[in-house]
Amino acid sequence: MEPKTNRLYFIDAMRAWAILMMLQGHFVDGLLDTVFRDPESNVYTFWLYFRGITAPVFFTVSGFIFTYLLIRVPQYGFDNPRIKKGIRRGIQLLIIGYLLRLNLFGLFEGKLYDSFFLVDVIHCIGISILKII
Repeated sequence: MEPKTNRLYFIDAMRAWAILMMLQGHFVDGLLDTVFRDPESNVYTFWLYFRGITAPVFFTVSGFIFTYLLIRVPQYGFDNPRIKKGIRRGIQLLIIGYLLRLNLFGLFEGKLYDSFFLVDVIHCIGISILKII
């Protein structure tokens, strides 16, 4: 007999869709020749629309998953293991995001470029997790 899980399959399906859309969006955007970027083309505008909603869906699903896991545990405050894990994950995402923005060659020269201070998706997810907690 299989143990019953409280898994929310529609959230898994939305997350899988968002990840696949994010991947195809980056690949197609990087490889699509400018000749095919025609705003008059229905196919291109359809693709561009779904490319635009991919990140908000990904953010929303990430928030749903974390919040669901957070409130599912019966403990409150720092007794909840998800709180400690979430704080560690949020800080870890922020550090990784800034490390990815760091220019090592500039750092060796003692320079910190303005691009280091740009905000990426990974920063937004890290800050959002910390705010949810």
